Amino acid sequence: MRLADQERDGVGGEVIYPNQSLFLYNSPDPGYQMSVARAYNDWAIELFGAHPDRFVPVGIVPVADIRAAVAEATRVARLGYRAIKIPITMKERPYNLPDYEPLWSVVEEAGLVLSLHAFTSEEDHYPEDWGTEEGVGGGLTLMALSMVEGQDPVTRLISGGVLQRHPRLRFVVVECGAGWLAWLLYALDEQVKKKHMWIRPKLDLLPSEFFRRQGHVTFGDDPVALRLLDFTGSGCLLWGSDYPHDEGTFPHSREVIDRIFRGVADEDRRKIVSENAARLYRFAR
Repeated sequence: MRLADQERDGVGGEVIYPNQSLFLYNSPDPGYQMSVARAYNDWAIELFGAHPDRFVPVGIVPVADIRAAVAEATRVARLGYRAIKIPITMKERPYNLPDYEPLWSVVEEAGLVLSLHAFTSEEDHYPEDWGTEEGVGGGLTLMALSMVEGQDPVTRLISGGVLQRHPRLRFVVVECGAGWLAWLLYALDEQVKKKHMWIRPKLDLLPSEFFRRQGHVTFGDDPVALRLLDFTGSGCLLWGSDYPHDEGTFPHSREVIDRIFRGVADEDRRKIVSENAARLYRFAR
């Protein structure tokens, strides 16, 4: 069915995220998290691994127990995974801390793409008024502010020197939109230039240069991001259909692409819609 839907929508390759795992990191039990992750990772590679030219399943790697996370990242790389997913934020132990160095090293050496998907923090943010007739705005607030969370790992991986120490580490912020990226990179560069005497670790490149070298952001229907290419460049953006979610573009992806890319240079369009993902995830072109 997925292959048929790809053909219908004009999609040549798909990066697959496990939807029901978005809330896995809410569990306070690291052992439970890892048991679920290992079971899923075994199943997904068995199901999709036979079609590496069309599917890139993303492995689940909880990080509540970093030593176990390192072991699972190593294991899934050997199974043939090309990407793994970790929580988008860890408020109690954020990603700029040195605790994660063993994990970053494994991800870099294995050539895994590090994915940080919206709605995957270690806290349950879903409001009590979600979908109720008496709602007071919790649903819309959740959706908007959950996408804003994408700024957190971008900032921490740059500011903590992770990208500087691991220049071959590639990461993707997923399903957070991309219109915010231009402002964030400009703000980070501005602070480094004006407050360099206070900011440590000292960075060898501007934050925007680190991001353009190693970072990526996905979006589906976000024309704002495409109006700001002067600030971000086109090499770090990835279009995705978010199939089969209600906020996605299936089965009208061609129409959406034509609409939001109106006025965008053909070269930039090719990169964002196809070439960037093919290179990053090692799809056959």
